[in-house]
Amino acid sequence: MRIVSADEAAAEILAVASLQPALRFPLAAALGHVLAEDIVADIALPPWTNASMDGYAVRAADILGATPDRPARLRVTSAIAAGHADGASIGPGEAARIFTGAPIPAGADSVVRQEDTQRDDDVVVVQRDRDASANVRAAGGDVARGACALPARTVIGPHQLALLAALGISQPMVHRGPRVAIISTGDELCTLDHPDEISSGRRLADVNSPALAALVAEAGGVATALGIAPDDADALQTMIESAGDADVIITAGGVSVGDHDHVREVMRARGATMRFDRVRMRPGGPTALAMLPDGRPWLALPGNPVSAMVTFELFARPAIRAMAGRRDPLRERFGATLISDAPRDATLEQYLRCVFASPTDDGRVNATLTGPQGSGMLTSMARADGLIVIPAGSGVVSAGNIVTALRFA
Repeated sequence: MRIVSADEAAAEILAVASLQPALRFPLAAALGHVLAEDIVADIALPPWTNASMDGYAVRAADILGATPDRPARLRVTSAIAAGHADGASIGPGEAARIFTGAPIPAGADSVVRQEDTQRDDDVVVVQRDRDASANVRAAGGDVARGACALPARTVIGPHQLALLAALGISQPMVHRGPRVAIISTGDELCTLDHPDEISSGRRLADVNSPALAALVAEAGGVATALGIAPDDADALQTMIESAGDADVIITAGGVSVGDHDHVREVMRARGATMRFDRVRMRPGGPTALAMLPDGRPWLALPGNPVSAMVTFELFARPAIRAMAGRRDPLRERFGATLISDAPRDATLEQYLRCVFASPTDDGRVNATLTGPQGSGMLTSMARADGLIVIPAGSGVVSAGNIVTALRFA
């Protein structure tokens, strides 16, 4: 049996997390995906030199020195709306009425804002020169044609999606999210479709299927909950076969050493190679990673929902994000100050659920435990902002000490 630390377990699964294939997605469906290639601009942004406000396109030389007492008087030769250049041009002593986004006519290098002018038939009176050589957006001033607008491995958020749309890219090449099959195990479980079984106390609700599916989606994967496998090796084998072309298999439960725990037995039956069998941590010690003969990872999480969610956070989430192309698969860790004592375990590193207060004036982040930390306490997760790490050892980590922490969001 190979037992590893939590950090070693995370490194093991990241080492086998294969980057997913690149596909073209419709732009509206690409949100949250990761670019698989550099986006090189085929057009400039803006595509033409244009006005940044409504007013009059003029030559700076014609308005320099203009004041309300000594205004510049220019003949208006044309009016230009956005998208209508029509080969317009101006010469000395001339101006063109222009609107925001409209192309600057040849010969002009400035746009005088409308409020600094008065109109007298076909003459515009410019009363100030503050807009000389101003209010003109140069073609390519945002993105030059041929420039890299967004590098590969950029996550497409709403702002990046807007830039892709401006460049006319309707189907960016992105890495697809890994397909994750989820299986809960246990004779004691039933789905939420049987509320009478749950309310009567005859069965426990299957928490892991919906919880892990939600966590997979939040991490950037595509979850398929295959259902509940009873405590039977053949039944679990059949359900594993039904995972089809899933890129990752996650099971919850059946991974300990009891008579009804069949996950390792089925792993061996399917010819899987064990990467590790257990993690030196609490909660979540009975966590295992195996590689199926076809190269797919099978991550076996404990059945206790708190343990399953904590180990998902530490091991499954980073793997899914790496497979989806994320540069930052791991949560950022930081130092937090304990508000109360935290007991230590003699041999196991502990991951305790906590809430974080806003940083103090000196930049400290205070961490308070969410209450009892037993692995059966779902409220300890529901109330939590994140986890703090308590190293193995004797005694307690006293209030006021700084510990390693990570946020869930």
